[in-house]
Amino acid sequence: MRFKKKKRKITTGSSPGEKFVAQLDRGVKVNTEQLAEMMVTSSTVSKGDMLNSIDSLITQMFYVLQLGHSVKLRGFGTFYVKTKVKAVNTLEEVTADTVERITIGFIPEVEIRDRMKKISITIEASEEEEEVVPNP
Repeated sequence: MRFKKKKRKITTGSSPGEKFVAQLDRGVKVNTEQLAEMMVTSSTVSKGDMLNSIDSLITQMFYVLQLGHSVKLRGFGTFYVKTKVKAVNTLEEVTADTVERITIGFIPEVEIRDRMKKISITIEASEEEEEVVPNP
């Protein structure tokens, strides 16, 4: 996993000011087509069948999530519905309008979390460091 050194202005905490941080280089987004192509190389399923399987998985996961249930993918983690709701003083005030936000959360399986902790990290030079040329 690649990170780059970046300068950031920190405004909170005990010592605000110009600081340096390691910022994740997110690279490119892998889309459904690319993911299907990668999966086909390690299976006997055609790319079209793989795309249909992925589409069906997404459709069924959304169906289950919109019912308020969670979806656990063995070896990966659990997707669940997250909500933000407004507190009110009486039962009568609780309406659909008091549900402020509905999103999807994810909790990775312990094995996935452990594997992420062991990933190799490289820190690349910042643009400032690349501009500095040492004297011969």
